[in-house]
Formats: sequence, C-alpha cells, structure tokens
Amino acid sequence: MAEQDDLRRYAERLLGLGAAETRVIDPRAVITAEWVRWKCQYGCSCYGQRLTCPPHSPTPERTRAVLDSYSMGILARFAGEVRPSRPMVAVEQEAFLDGYYKAFGLGEGPCRWCEECTLENCLHPTQARPSMEACGIDVFGTVQYYGLPIHTLREEGEPRNLYGLLLLR
Repeated sequence: MAEQDDLRRYAERLLGLGAAETRVIDPRAVITAEWVRWKCQYGCSCYGQRLTCPPHSPTPERTRAVLDSYSMGILARFAGEVRPSRPMVAVEQEAFLDGYYKAFGLGEGPCRWCEECTLENCLHPTQARPSMEACGIDVFGTVQYYGLPIHTLREEGEPRNLYGLLLLR
C-alpha cells in the first residue's frame, strides 16, 4: 500500500510541476527500436553535440536491458511550453531520497543545462539525462500503447505533447 501511495504522490508532484496527466506503467512494456536514433542522427542539429545525445547516449539494446530491470514507472504528459526534463529529474531525486535507489528520470529533446556541451565531462551530472528518444525509446508507440495523446506536428505553433518517464523499481 505504501508503494501505491508513493506512486500517487510522485504523480501529483509531476502534475504540480507542469505535467498535464500521468500514467503508472510497467517499464517492460516501453517500446524500443533501432530506428529511433536515426531520427536523432538524420533530423536533429544536436546529434553528437551533447553527452546526452546519440552517439553518446545508451543504445536501444542497452536501454531495453535497463527497462527490463524495472517493474514500475510513471509516464507523464506535458502540454504547451513545459519541458519534461527538469520536473522528471526533480521527482527522480525525491524518489531516490525516499528509498527508491534505482529511480531514474528521462525527458525529451537535447539537454539544456549548458548552452554548449563540453563533450568531455558533464558540468551537471546530477541533472543531465538523455531523452527517451536518444536512448532508442519509441515514444509515439509507447504513448499510444498507454492511451495518451500524441500526434505529428504539421504546423509551427501547433499544440504539442511532450513526455517524460520516471523509472522507479
């Protein structure tokens, strides 16, 4: 019962930090695929420019192994201008201090802690995390599996949904 209370508390905390909604998930159901990192390599100007981006981030194969070592997580949807990375790390750190020693939060997009990455030693190792996409997570497929809204943006300024993933146990 305490675990369920913790999940509710972390979900509420994420809502307080800007999430529009959350879902408790089984991380073993998160979809990974090799093609996802190609979207980074052939479509993102940050490819190779950050330690949290490919080719420096974990491969889909390694990500799959890590996800399979967890049995509990929270998927959080952020709408509008709120980016998930910082709220996910904040709640990760709270969960860690509560005894969830495996807690790990993932956000979206390239790391924004530094204007320019040193590509050698991270200046913010307790905050910087790779995005789900950088690790080979098929965010669209995973989000659709859990019944959350996501769609391809067709026009600039179109409302968007961004996602974060908190791995707990």
